[in-house]
Formats: sequence, structure tokens, C-alpha cells
Amino acid sequence: MARPKKSPDELRDTYIQVRMSMRERAQIEQRAAAYGLTLSEYMRRTGNGRPLPAGVAEQHSRAVLATALLRLGVNLNQIARHMNAGRFAPPHLPHLIEDIRSHVERLSRDEPRRDRHG
Repeated sequence: MARPKKSPDELRDTYIQVRMSMRERAQIEQRAAAYGLTLSEYMRRTGNGRPLPAGVAEQHSRAVLATALLRLGVNLNQIARHMNAGRFAPPHLPHLIEDIRSHVERLSRDEPRRDRHG
């Protein structure tokens, strides 16, 4: 099945030529690559004031943090099952809960901002 045709408003049928040095172009291409965008998409977003996505390094960092949080959540679930079976809470439970809170707080604090413009 073919992709539906774009409406006339959405067609990208015009272009802008900009003269710049090779060094300037390389810098812009490097910035675009850091966000995982093509040069054209990077220029469209920055030119139109649209937010940029999280950078590739930031996406990786957030994925690692989310995986760590998932592991802590699995441990917490195992402890809850243990306690629901009538056993005592393990002595490291408060530390585990604090780790979970700090990871959630960090993920929330580092949430990709919508004011990124390159």
C-alpha cells in the first residue's frame, strides 16, 4: 500500500539557498547529527522555532536510567510478593525505595524540554 499523497499545504515544493563556508556547514551538520536529524529537518525546526528532540546521547542516557529504574521496580515487586506471603520486609527496603524515588525524580527533572532551539 502506497503512502497517501500530501495535501498542497504540506508539500515541500520550494527551497532556500544559503551561502556559507564549509566549516559553517560542517558545524550545522554536526548539530543535526547530534539530534539524529537530517540537515533539512534540523534547518526546518530551528528556522520555524520548533523544538528539537532529545540528542542521541541524551536519549541513550535516559534509556540506561529507565532500565536501571525497571530493575529496581522488579526488585520492589519481588519484595512485595515476599511481604504478601507473610514474611518481614528486608532491611534494605527503605534504601531501595529511596533509589527508586531518586531515579524517578531524575527522569522527571531531565524530561526533554520543549524550549530547545539548537
